[in-house]
Amino acid sequence: MKSDQTIIRKNHMEQLHFITKLLDIKDLNIQIMNQFHRKSHEYKAIKRYWKLIQQDSRKISDKRFYHPTFRMHLTNKEILDKLLGYSKDLKHHYHLYQLLLFHFQDKKPDKFFGLIEDNLQQVHPLFQTVFKTFLKDKEKIVNALQLPYSNAKLEATNNLIKLIKRNAFGFRNFENFKKRIFIALNIKKERTNFVLSRA
Repeated sequence: MKSDQTIIRKNHMEQLHFITKLLDIKDLNIQIMNQFHRKSHEYKAIKRYWKLIQQDSRKISDKRFYHPTFRMHLTNKEILDKLLGYSKDLKHHYHLYQLLLFHFQDKKPDKFFGLIEDNLQQVHPLFQTVFKTFLKDKEKIVNALQLPYSNAKLEATNNLIKLIKRNAFGFRNFENFKKRIFIALNIKKERTNFVLSRA
């Protein structure tokens, strides 16, 4: 039975938590950035646009804006290409990061862990630490990707209850408190249906 399987709470292994784990790429950015002189163009560019390196490459904007750092109009993709051109090490780890992100979002645990195992000994020590954590929790991560369980709705309801309690400064009567929660949940549902009906 599925209930007998080792299941980690899915909200802790969803994309946001995964990205948080891999945010060690920021530390790698810092190490590479510090290889340049503080007044150099490379140092300033990486420091200013490091968040681009952490973004999902499929979601990077293609709109062109003027960027004072480069003194020209560029898209974020063009800026990213310039940043990656400053360091082969950064470029290699960036592409590895994006592949892992793709396999994770596409729910392909075999390819995800295959990539980790193939690169474990070649990557930067910062990445090795993260990879070892993933391998340690492999079974839990695979279950989180494959099984439909999620407590997102439950946590959303709990947050709503906390909000009602905070705004009302407490209820003397528990029944009134419970009715207020039911009303709020029904209103939320009706509003959702109303918006969907207009779409």
